[in-house]
Amino acid sequence: MLSKIFIKNVAVIESAEIEFGQGFNILTGETGAGKSIIIDSFNLLKGQRADKDIIRTGESKARVDGVFTVDAETELALSDDYGIEPCDGEIVISREISSDGKNTARVNGLPVTSGVLKEIGEYLITIHGQHDNTSLLSKKTHLQLLDTAAGEDLAGTLAEYRAVHSEIIDKQAQLESVKSDEQEKIRRLDMLKFQIDEIEAASLENGEDEELSHKRAMLENAERIAESTQNAYSLLFEGDDRQKSANDLLWEGLGKIGEVAEYDGELQRVHEELTDLVYEVSDKIRSLRKYIDTLTYEPYELEQVEDRLDLIYNLKRKYGTTIELIKEYLADARAEADSIIRSDEIAAELDAELNALKKQREDLADKLTTLRTEFGDKLSARIEEQLADLDMAKVKFKVKIEECEYNSNGKDDVEFLICTNVGEEFKPLTKIASGGELSRIMLGMRNVLNDGDGRRTLVFDEIDAGVSGHAAQRIGEKLRAISSGSQVICITHLPQIAALATDHYLIEKNVQEGRTLTRVEHLDYESRVYELARTLGGATVTDITLANARELLKQADI
Repeated sequence: MLSKIFIKNVAVIESAEIEFGQGFNILTGETGAGKSIIIDSFNLLKGQRADKDIIRTGESKARVDGVFTVDAETELALSDDYGIEPCDGEIVISREISSDGKNTARVNGLPVTSGVLKEIGEYLITIHGQHDNTSLLSKKTHLQLLDTAAGEDLAGTLAEYRAVHSEIIDKQAQLESVKSDEQEKIRRLDMLKFQIDEIEAASLENGEDEELSHKRAMLENAERIAESTQNAYSLLFEGDDRQKSANDLLWEGLGKIGEVAEYDGELQRVHEELTDLVYEVSDKIRSLRKYIDTLTYEPYELEQVEDRLDLIYNLKRKYGTTIELIKEYLADARAEADSIIRSDEIAAELDAELNALKKQREDLADKLTTLRTEFGDKLSARIEEQLADLDMAKVKFKVKIEECEYNSNGKDDVEFLICTNVGEEFKPLTKIASGGELSRIMLGMRNVLNDGDGRRTLVFDEIDAGVSGHAAQRIGEKLRAISSGSQVICITHLPQIAALATDHYLIEKNVQEGRTLTRVEHLDYESRVYELARTLGGATVTDITLANARELLKQADI
C-alpha cells in the first residue's frame, strides 16, 4: 500500500506530505483546489511521462516521493524481476523533474528507466479514472483476470497444461533438428567422422602432454645432464691424484673419530650416527652411478617427442584446451554421429511421443475451456449483481471465450463484453461511451475481482461523476468493501461516499503573499463533519447541514 507521499513544487503545491491509511481514503475539496495534481503525482510514481510545465513557477525542479509498504510476495517479485530489494518491507519511488528537461527516477535509491518504473508501478498502484484505460479494459489481461478469480481448481489444471505444452515445444525442437536438411546431415556426418577418426587415431592418454613436455626438456638438455652428473660422481667418489673424493674424505674423517671415540660416550654416539650417514651417502653415490649408466640419448627421440606434442597441440586448438576436453568432444561427436545415423528411428520415436503429448495437451486444454466457461458464467452473474447494486440493473456482462491457437494458457481467447442497453449487442468494454458508466462498471468488476489484486493500491478519480442519491451510496459501500482487501484512495465530491471513508483528507487552495498554495490536511472527526456539511450545503454551512453530516457519519459507523 501507499503509506506516504511527498510532493514538492508540483504546480500549485509548494510542499505536501500525505500519510494514507490502509483502508478507505477519501480526498475532497472545492473544484480547482488541486485534486488533479494529487492524481498527477500518483501517475508520476507509476512512470508516466513528466513535462517540465508541472514545475511550480519560479522553481527549478519538482519532486514526488512515494513510500509503499509491500508484502512478501511483492518483495520476491520485485527482487526476481528487477533486482529491487525492499528495505524493511518498504519500496521508495522518487521522481524528479528539472526545468532543463532532465527527468530522473529512482527505486530505493537505485536509478531506473521510465519503462522499468512503469512495470514496477503496475505491481504497486492502479488508477481508475473516468477516461482511464485500466488493466480491466485491456483484452490481453482478461484471461489472466478470469483465471486468477477462478482460483485453485483452474490453477492446478493450468500448471499441468503448461508443463505438457512446454514439453511439446522441446520435443518439436528436437524433431525439427533431427529432420533437418538431408544434405546438411550428410555434410555434418562426414565432418563428425573425420573428427572422430582424427581424435581416435591419436590414442590420447590423460596427462600425456605433461609427461612429454618433461621428457622434451630432458632430451633438449641430455648432454648437459650427462656431463654434470659425471663430474658430480667424480668429485663424490673417484677423486684424482691431486684431490681425494668426497666419499674417501668422509670415511677418513670417520676413522679419525673412531680412534678416540672409546674415551667419551658422547663422542661414541656421534661416531655411530655419522657412520650410518656415511653409509647412506655411499649408497646414494652408487645410485648416481646407476643413473649415469642408464643415460642414453638418441637424436630421433627428441624429434618423436616434438612431433607428438605438435599433434596434441593441434588437437587442443580444434577440440579443447586439455586432453580431457578433447575426449569429451570425442564422446559428444560420437553421440551426435549416432543420432544422425539413427535419425529416422529417432524421428519416429519423437513423433510418437509428440502425438501422445498433444493428445494430453488437448484433453487438458478442453478441461481448461470447460472450467473457464463454467466460471465465466458465474463471474458474469456476480458482476451483474454488483452493477445492479450500482443502479445499473439493465447492464449485462458476458465472458466471451473463443478457440485460438495453442499457447501457454491453453486454446482460449477470452474477452469481457458488456451490454448497457436492452436490445443492443454485447460490445468490448472499450466501446462504452459514458465515462460515468465506465467508472461504475470498473468498480463493479473490481469488487468481484479484488481477491486477485489485493497487493495494489487502488486509486479512483471522481468515480461518482454523473451519479447521486442511492447510486452514490452504493458506490461508497462498494469502495469500502474493496478497501477490506486493498488500500483504496478516492477523490470525490459526494458526501454519501466521503462519509464512508476510514481516513478523510481535505485539499484546500489559498493565496499567501500573492502566490497560490494548495495544502492537504488529514481531518479529525469535527473537521470531517464541517467538510461533509460543506459538500451537502454548498458555500453556506448551517446547523441543519452539520446535523445531516453527523447523521451520515453515524450511519457509516464512523
